[in-house]
Amino acid sequence: MLNKKNAVSLLLITAVIFTPLAQAFADFNPSKLIDDKTFSDTQTFGSAAGIQQFLTSKNSPLADTSADFLQKLKEPTDSIIKTGLGDPEPNLGRLRTAAELIWDASVQTGINPQVILVTLQKEQTLITGSFSASRLQSALDHALGFGCPSTGCDQNLVGFYHQLFGGFDAQGNKYVGSPGSLMRSFNTSGGRGPYVDAQGQVFGPGPLIRISHVNDVIVLDNTLGGPQNPQPTQAVTLSNNATAALYRYTPHVYNGNYNFWKFFDQWFRYPNGTLLKLASDNVTYIVNNGLKSVIPNFVIQSRALNVASIITVSPTELSSIDPGPIVGPADNVIVKVDTDPTKLFVFENNLKHPVSSFVLSQRGLNSKSALTISQSEADMFSTSSLLTPKEGTLIKATGSGAVYVIANQKKMALSAFTFKQNNYAIKNIVTLPADELAQYADGGFLLPKNGTLVKTAASPAVYQIDNSLLHPISSVVFKLHNFNLKSVVTLSDGELANASMSVYVTPPEKTFFKTPDGLVYYFVGGTKHTVSAFVLKQRKVSPINLTADEAFVINDGAPLTPKDGTLIKGDNSGTIYVIKSGLKVALDFNTWSKTYKKAKPTVLPQAEVDSYLAPGDIEQ
Repeated sequence: MLNKKNAVSLLLITAVIFTPLAQAFADFNPSKLIDDKTFSDTQTFGSAAGIQQFLTSKNSPLADTSADFLQKLKEPTDSIIKTGLGDPEPNLGRLRTAAELIWDASVQTGINPQVILVTLQKEQTLITGSFSASRLQSALDHALGFGCPSTGCDQNLVGFYHQLFGGFDAQGNKYVGSPGSLMRSFNTSGGRGPYVDAQGQVFGPGPLIRISHVNDVIVLDNTLGGPQNPQPTQAVTLSNNATAALYRYTPHVYNGNYNFWKFFDQWFRYPNGTLLKLASDNVTYIVNNGLKSVIPNFVIQSRALNVASIITVSPTELSSIDPGPIVGPADNVIVKVDTDPTKLFVFENNLKHPVSSFVLSQRGLNSKSALTISQSEADMFSTSSLLTPKEGTLIKATGSGAVYVIANQKKMALSAFTFKQNNYAIKNIVTLPADELAQYADGGFLLPKNGTLVKTAASPAVYQIDNSLLHPISSVVFKLHNFNLKSVVTLSDGELANASMSVYVTPPEKTFFKTPDGLVYYFVGGTKHTVSAFVLKQRKVSPINLTADEAFVINDGAPLTPKDGTLIKGDNSGTIYVIKSGLKVALDFNTWSKTYKKAKPTVLPQAEVDSYLAPGDIEQ
């Protein structure tokens, strides 16, 4: 039975017929873009690590895991917002990588993460593209092309995170993200395709009167030109729920849904776990999420894979699949090399680690279960550092008073403050030989917990720690959060060396603030919303003052509307609107007369009225 913790997901092998790449493209069927079962298979990668491996193999900009790049993904720091959006990891305490966000969005919505990856490529080429710094941020902000109709993009969904998970507008209304929208269409009884007119046309001359469903024949417009040279319009049959959902999302065959199919077929046409080899040699490969990885014979045996299922393919077919890393045995498998059987190694994350008797015992491993492998098999895998004790183990060296904790496979030095803050106990400290402890990678000082207020003796500046980042706090925001100077901890520069300087701490939710240029904003949902003079007066609030630097780091949201029930019109238009649930709703004459008794609307600058969102600006 396979270990579920493996970074590489190895699935059951089924019989398939493989076709060369060029021939496969000729098999495109616009009426069936993908199987329903495949569309909703959330376990194709096994974990976020599998997605990260795929992104790295493609040289994707999304493979970047640096702190600076993670900031570009615009994940909210407020766990309340993330909880409200259904994020399965609202309290993780750090920023997630793109791979982790994709995995979590898949878990949340029930969509195959491969579908998300292909959509990222289809919409913004974020898997194989290269970008300038400014273009990259724009591509990340609109990563899945969601909430961007021809009238412009909705600010509530700007940001890689919000494209995946959705967002809230200034009034607290929730909007789903791209995976949620696709799965809402997929899970609708009978499927949910695009709106069509009486003739089944998506962009016909008549009014759109109904939603299309599975088995409907619909007529779509195509993007003209390109190598496919498509006809201006094309009829397709919505043969299953997944196809209906994809055409609702992108209502044309070429090039949008053709590109979706093309990339999916290129990258994921072989099921995970398929074993391949050439007729000319004995090297075996295993397919994992669109990559081929060498898998040694001892690994095939230790994982109990069926050698009878190995498929012989041509060199051309094999070369069309990008290579992945060599597949090793499951974590915690013990091996010894036939050239020196006295040394034991434990596999972890595809690396073989020398191991001490203490760590072997602590992990509950038995040396008698060690597999004997050849030197050539051992040389396929890098030898890493001495295997550390379990995460969270407290250790010290014989004859030394310095105490460390194992975190992320490194020994992290503990100060008196962090020892106490984490409620560690002296009785749990394990004393090890100095030469053994010296072999463990040094990670510097363990940082205080997220939310801790810190400063150094050399400066009065106060910071809040969050995800290994130091966020400066202005005196105004310090007071607004009701922070107490007594709770500020003074640490040395060395104790804070693992933290990087970041942006200012934002004010509390529902704060009105003004910047030096005179603009007023309302801070809610992790974004700032411009407030006009009329709305500020109507709401009867006095904004606090923030610096330009403090305001600059907060993402922009839609302008804050007047109170619900307010009648408004622009100074260059006769249309009268009423504000409902934070949206402007146009009134016809009868409604204005009967319901609102022809009440006089407030006349506002046309640009202000135009900036307010209306129903239909975004799919909810």
